[in-house]
Amino acid sequence: VVFVLLLVVGTNASAVSEGGDELPEYINCVNWTIQAQCSTNTNSTALSFPLYLRFTLWSCEDNCKYNCMHNISDTRSPPLLQFEGKWPFYRLWGIQEPASVIFSLGNLYMHYHYLRTILVTNNKNTSKTNRNYTISTNYYMRPFIIGYCLVNMNTWIQSSIFHTRDLPATEKLDYFSAALTILYSVYFAILRIFHVENSFKQLYIGSILLIMYLAHVYFMSFISFNYVYNMIICGIFAVIQGAMWVLWYTVAYLKKNQSVLAYGHWVLYAIGANALTVLLEVFDFPPIGRVLDAHSLWHFSTIFVAPLWYHFIIQDS
Repeated sequence: VVFVLLLVVGTNASAVSEGGDELPEYINCVNWTIQAQCSTNTNSTALSFPLYLRFTLWSCEDNCKYNCMHNISDTRSPPLLQFEGKWPFYRLWGIQEPASVIFSLGNLYMHYHYLRTILVTNNKNTSKTNRNYTISTNYYMRPFIIGYCLVNMNTWIQSSIFHTRDLPATEKLDYFSAALTILYSVYFAILRIFHVENSFKQLYIGSILLIMYLAHVYFMSFISFNYVYNMIICGIFAVIQGAMWVLWYTVAYLKKNQSVLAYGHWVLYAIGANALTVLLEVFDFPPIGRVLDAHSLWHFSTIFVAPLWYHFIIQDS
């Protein structure tokens, strides 16, 4: 119920903020600048177009829209409006949303750091610090922990690319990677909580979830790229994953399983922190200085959630 209410609030808030691209002055500005600067008969425009903009796939038309967007935003009084469903951000070297890119790379580094740590094998040359984070090669969940790192790294790579340049292809890769991360988290939870050590059962469960994921990708790709539908599906599976871990810890608490209670609270910290960060996604606000918006701050906050989660799964191993 809470998730649905937050979804409705977030959807309504974003709907109120849209409409900058419908302003007559913006439309006139775009039409005039495209006609003046992007004529196929004008070679000087192509020659003067900065290399870094061409490298990040900005077209002359895109550049005109960008300049008109900021010109209109400069001349209008608050509130700041969205253009084509996006807030106006100041780009940097062709990077469309610099803050989100930097914070996405921060998340990428966190998962890469723990992947390197987990891959260390325990031997006499291993430092004492790394030895505390080693996972036995015989532990049945070790390949899936490594898989978790890799899936998340891919997600943050795609996020960095998407926020560098918002294009249909980069948007799809970003959304599909995020959905894969959530579904893989559900898979990971099922295998660990129910102690699924049999390879056939692991493959069977994974196949079911993979079919569900491919069906989602197919729908979004060929039927309707629906943002609300995607948010609902991802939200449902995120809640399922979190609820599974909460129930797992609750059962251990009721049974007074001291071996789990000694470290299991870390999963509650991770889930709770992650739930709090999602509020930044729901309650959107215009970018501060046209640089920092709620979405970029969400990316920043998730950097600090990863250590909580990895501390838990390493202790759990």
